[in-house]
Amino acid sequence: MDEAPALWKRPRYDQIKEDLMPFILSVGYKESDLYWVPISGLHGINIKDRVEPKLCSWYKGPSLLEILDELPVDDRDPNGPLRIPILDKMKDATKMIIFGKVECGTVKLGDKLSLSPNNLPCQVLSITDSKNQLVEYARPGENVQVKLNHLSDDQIQSGMVLSVRESPMPSSQLFEAELDLLELVDSKPILSKGYTCIIHIHTHADEVSIKDLVWSVEKDPKSQELTKKERPKYARSYAKLLCRMQSTKPIPLEKASDMASLGRFTLRDEGKTIAVGRIMKYKPFKDVPKPLSGFAQEKKPDGTQASTAGDLVFDAETGQVGAKKEELASIDE
Repeated sequence: MDEAPALWKRPRYDQIKEDLMPFILSVGYKESDLYWVPISGLHGINIKDRVEPKLCSWYKGPSLLEILDELPVDDRDPNGPLRIPILDKMKDATKMIIFGKVECGTVKLGDKLSLSPNNLPCQVLSITDSKNQLVEYARPGENVQVKLNHLSDDQIQSGMVLSVRESPMPSSQLFEAELDLLELVDSKPILSKGYTCIIHIHTHADEVSIKDLVWSVEKDPKSQELTKKERPKYARSYAKLLCRMQSTKPIPLEKASDMASLGRFTLRDEGKTIAVGRIMKYKPFKDVPKPLSGFAQEKKPDGTQASTAGDLVFDAETGQVGAKKEELASIDE
C-alpha cells in the first residue's frame, strides 16, 4: 500500500477488495470469514504494530499479527487414534527413521504401531522433536522424527500413515467426494466421467479418475442462477459437485467429518490446482473384512472356530462393515 499508485489511499484499497471478492466467494468462503488489512511488507507497516493515523487515517482495524493471534484453532484430539502421515524417510544403520506430523493421538516410546495401507507391524524406538531433541512422547501438531524397527527401506513410502494396531488407518481405492471446482485447464474445459488428474491428500499423491457424477450445482449460462442437476454428464469450472473417484492404488484416508486434516484434498492437472474436496464416504480396500467381534462362533469339524455372522456388507453411509440382514421368508398363499 505504500507504493504508487496506492500510497495508502482508500480508493485503491476498495478496488482491490472489489476485484478479489468474486473469486474468493466462488471457492466457498463467506464475507464473514474475510479480513482485509492494508500493509507494507517491505517496511513492516501494519504487520506487527498498527499503522499510524497520520499515514493511513481511514483504517482503524487491528494489525496483521493481531488478527492471526485471534484466529480460532482447530481442536486436535491427543487421546484419539494415532495418525502420522509420512513425509520422508531416512535409514540409520539397520533401523528406519520417518519424518511426519502427528495429526491425531499421541505417540510414545515403545508404542506398537502399524503402517497403512499395508498394515505392516513396527515399534517406536525413539522420538525426536522439531528442535532435534529426544522426547518421550509427541502430541498433535508436532513435527517429529520417529525411529522404527521391523521395517525395511522398500516398505516405507511417502504418503503412508502410522497408526495404532488396534485402530489402523482405513484405506480405499473407491470413494465418494464433494468437490468445489476452480478453473479447469484449457485443454480439458469440462470434468466428466473418465477425467484423470492427481490427488494430493495429506502427504499422499496419486492418480485418480472420475467414475461417476452424482449431482452438480452450477450457474446457468443464460440466467446466471444456480441450478442443481442429478446425474449430470459433465461439470464446468467453478461448479460444486458430488462424484465417485477411483485411485490406482490404496490411499490411507478418513472421512472429512471424522478427521478433517486427513479427509480434505486438492486435485491438480497439468501443474494447476483445479479443485478442492473432502471425503464423504469410502469403500474399505480389503475385499474380505476380518470377522466382527461380538458375533457368535461355532466350531468346524476340525475343531477350529467358524464365524456364524454370515455375509458381511459395507455401509457407505456409516463407513462400517456389518452383517447382511436376513431376507423375509415368503408367505404361502
